[in-house]
Amino acid sequence: MSTFQYRAYTKQGVVTSGTIVAEELDGAIEALYGSGLTPVETVLCSESNALSVARPAERSVRGLRWSGSARVGLKELSAFTTELASLVSSGVPVDASFRVLAGAGASPRRIALANGLLKDILAGLQLSEAMARRPNIFPADYVAILAGGEAGGQTAQALIQIGEMLARRVEIRNKIRGSLVYPAILLMMSLMSIGVIVFVLIPNLTPIFSDAGLPLPGILAALADLPDSWPRMLLWSVIVLVVGVIAYRRIASDEATMKKLDHLKCRLPVIGALVQRREASQFARSAGSLVEARVPLMVALQTARSLVGNRYLRSRYSEAISRVPEGRALSQVLEGMSLLPPAMIRLIAVGEETGQLAKMLVRVASNLENEVQGRIEQLVGLLTPLLTVGIGGLVGALILQVMSAVLSINNLAYQ
Repeated sequence: MSTFQYRAYTKQGVVTSGTIVAEELDGAIEALYGSGLTPVETVLCSESNALSVARPAERSVRGLRWSGSARVGLKELSAFTTELASLVSSGVPVDASFRVLAGAGASPRRIALANGLLKDILAGLQLSEAMARRPNIFPADYVAILAGGEAGGQTAQALIQIGEMLARRVEIRNKIRGSLVYPAILLMMSLMSIGVIVFVLIPNLTPIFSDAGLPLPGILAALADLPDSWPRMLLWSVIVLVVGVIAYRRIASDEATMKKLDHLKCRLPVIGALVQRREASQFARSAGSLVEARVPLMVALQTARSLVGNRYLRSRYSEAISRVPEGRALSQVLEGMSLLPPAMIRLIAVGEETGQLAKMLVRVASNLENEVQGRIEQLVGLLTPLLTVGIGGLVGALILQVMSAVLSINNLAYQ
């Protein structure tokens, strides 16, 4: 058993200190959580006065260090938000909710995140402000919807909506990943087949033709130099990649150029429609969630507009929103902008007439998300046969060339 010295927050937010006896550091921290304390610093007191410090925001686990700034995946963030929403909607205070989330059994990353947010809240920040300090974890739309919910006294409802939104994104991502498993395996196996042909079969055939003073037939002659020239090709690829990254960063810093590129994305045959539908769903869900949280309509629209990632579409939404203060309905200003499908605009108009604009905007967002998901699944479904035909044709052509070279060896024997 070892003695640990600690500093921790009580349930009232008061800092207290003392000692605790436990077998190991993690056990001491869990015991502190179990007693209703939130440890800030836990120090192992040894006879040699060597200190081993473990902070909730930075704990060592199997040689790896997790910090409050560590990136959290979408699935983990969705689960974290859903649990937080359940606790807050049940009447548990926000600070107590974070103590529960950082309790025994939680992952080190979740403990670090919960304790970091708790520390900021106890320091007087709003939950949305504390999350805004961690932009690598909480997206801009997450913080904006939560801030609107806090302003309208609907924090629990905002968290529930955010949890549903993240769960939907996780579902879409998992479906896309599942659909890409077979194409990925197919691509990997084809690359292995090409590698065997290039680095095994062709080098064994080359001496036979070179001794006879004849070149390799077809594309095999071009591939014969690949085993010797791949380091040079790799170097040039790295150079091109570095130049491309530098050029992209310069282009990304030019707002006018990026706006033109975003406009070009919207005009692409298939991708353009997906981009417009995705941005429209983002705008509608953000606006609907904010309006439902009792945020003024113009503030909600401006906030939702700022969350549109495509610069060209963002300017179109700004143009439409600017007409709302003139006394025109939202459905009317969106009708001639080609930003939403006509059916979705009719739903918004119905919501305005019945006083259910917030719910209709969320419904429009759900419909658009379903449409985007369906189109992505269709594209991914088409990808598999296209890859099968393309890769099969490429590998088949190489094999035919190799077989032709093998059969021509008999002719060389008679020369």
